Amino acid sequence: MVNVSQTSGDIVNLWATHRAHIGFEPEKRVSGKSEDFVSEFAHALRDAFYRVNDQQHESERLTTALAVRPDTVDIHDVTVAAEKARISLLFTKSIVERVIQGYRELINVR
Repeated sequence: MVNVSQTSGDIVNLWATHRAHIGFEPEKRVSGKSEDFVSEFAHALRDAFYRVNDQQHESERLTTALAVRPDTVDIHDVTVAAEKARISLLFTKSIVERVIQGYRELINVR
């Protein structure tokens, strides 16, 4: 491996992203604004998928409870939970389809 002290020439500050790069120090990596946006967007998207999944599980739990112990749950709660789960799943599906469509359009622009 080459060390920073062994190099010569003009000094240009570069962000080393791979361990094989000269001057790579993982603890000193500085994230830029675009990287912060990407990570925040990824976390928001992941959390949204988890909420959709939780709504699906809640709907399934209430439906099972209605079938097994009908006196413990209200039919309105079951209906509302099922409709929330259905709408959130359809909305998520449409967003995923639009993202895939946009990706395909970008790939075909070449």
